[in-house]
Amino acid sequence: MVFNTFIKCQVCGSITRVRLQVGWQEEHPIVVACGKCGTSLSGSVKIGQDRPGLKFSFDNAGEIPDAEADYMVECSGEFPTVKQGKAAELEEVVITPFIRYMNRMKTDDSYEQFGKAVSQLNATEKKWKSYKRIIGLFRSNSEYLVQEIQKEFSGQYFQCRDESEVLRAVHMIEVHGFYSALKKDILDDLSFSAGIMKLDSAQLKSLVAFLNSHDGYHLDELQDLIYKAYDDFVKIYQFLIPALAIQYCKEDAFDLEVEGSTTSGFDSVKQFYLNVYEALGNLLVIPVALNNIKYRADVNSMNPLEKNVSSLEDFIKLTKASRYHFCLNTEVYTDFLDVVVNAKLRNAIGHNDVEYDAVSQVITYIPNPKDRTIKKTEYLLEFENEAMHMFQALLGVSEYLYRLRELSLMYDGKIPLMVQERANWPKKIGRNDPCPCGSGKNTNSVMGGIGVEAMKSHALAESSRVEAMEFANPEKVPFHAGFRKRLICSR
Repeated sequence: MVFNTFIKCQVCGSITRVRLQVGWQEEHPIVVACGKCGTSLSGSVKIGQDRPGLKFSFDNAGEIPDAEADYMVECSGEFPTVKQGKAAELEEVVITPFIRYMNRMKTDDSYEQFGKAVSQLNATEKKWKSYKRIIGLFRSNSEYLVQEIQKEFSGQYFQCRDESEVLRAVHMIEVHGFYSALKKDILDDLSFSAGIMKLDSAQLKSLVAFLNSHDGYHLDELQDLIYKAYDDFVKIYQFLIPALAIQYCKEDAFDLEVEGSTTSGFDSVKQFYLNVYEALGNLLVIPVALNNIKYRADVNSMNPLEKNVSSLEDFIKLTKASRYHFCLNTEVYTDFLDVVVNAKLRNAIGHNDVEYDAVSQVITYIPNPKDRTIKKTEYLLEFENEAMHMFQALLGVSEYLYRLRELSLMYDGKIPLMVQERANWPKKIGRNDPCPCGSGKNTNSVMGGIGVEAMKSHALAESSRVEAMEFANPEKVPFHAGFRKRLICSR
């Protein structure tokens, strides 16, 4: 359904017709500017879902009865929209954003998946106060942590009997709050994350030691960067929903010269973009190191992309922009992140070499401060798409970090109770013996016969991942034979 209202600019008196696609968001921002004087007319709309009704509020403008409009702007809380223009020129725009979107989807269920993702984000936002409280108690190792975890998550599944189980329970905030909406491929392929446990154990131990010996890169410090990014994202995610919608559509389905967003402006998401760029730039040391182990058998064996970068020590001395050069799609732990970034635009923002036109939604920037005659442009939706992709990449790294934190506990001698309870595991596990994880496969086919401790780590990893998957997607858990039984028996 489309609803029309008219607003009058309190500065120049020009009239704008607001053509609202009534969607399923209960409330969303409207970010528009006066087409004549450029004054911000931004506001919001509340949409009655249970009881039909609309309530608008605008800055620097007031609603008026139907009138002859000077300008028209199409608005939606979910989809890209036709950019603002003169009313006479846009009179023939009759196809709604919803209909245009439905014609551009990648698959028949893309719209359903997009709707689920937004609904999950809305649920996360409503729970964020509670989630944030748990994170704060976890960081301070508070005696009240378990109490608050079990208020939010079932004690049947999250008993929190030791540090490993507490870590897994807090990780559910990431799984349920963010992965299931924005990085579902972490949950869809259970083997990918658990595969980190199959990498060379000595090299993984060296990686953990390296990180914990460098200020700013301790496992806890990197985790804090991620928690801060979550908090930043929850505050602004509604601005980015039309950009998220693009991910569910065919490539190049949108003409960004014609279509943009009315949920945000450049200033709305600029700081989030800068923050997530910096955070991810620090976090990239993890996937780069994992690639080194997987492809070159040494945590310090770097891909020869940058001169004089032959170790992780050299890598962390690079600028953030140079670190992003290592986001290769030919190596799995960076390819999985699917990073989209414009380092030159980020630097231009840092130097205040950016101008933004709110009507055309064009960002103009100077890519090289040494030559200010050269200017480049980027559309707002492109900018927001980059921000969204960087945040989604950060979610991927958060999963890698979770695995390293599991390992770190074991390196400190804190063997999880889940492992200790399997007292009947043999001291030695042969190549053709059944894997203790319950897959039904032999040791060699699952782990390459690399030993009992690695096997126990693998079983623990798979247990935690399956429970995470069960919690986030109870209707779609690809358990292998006997796994649920083992989980139940271990509780």
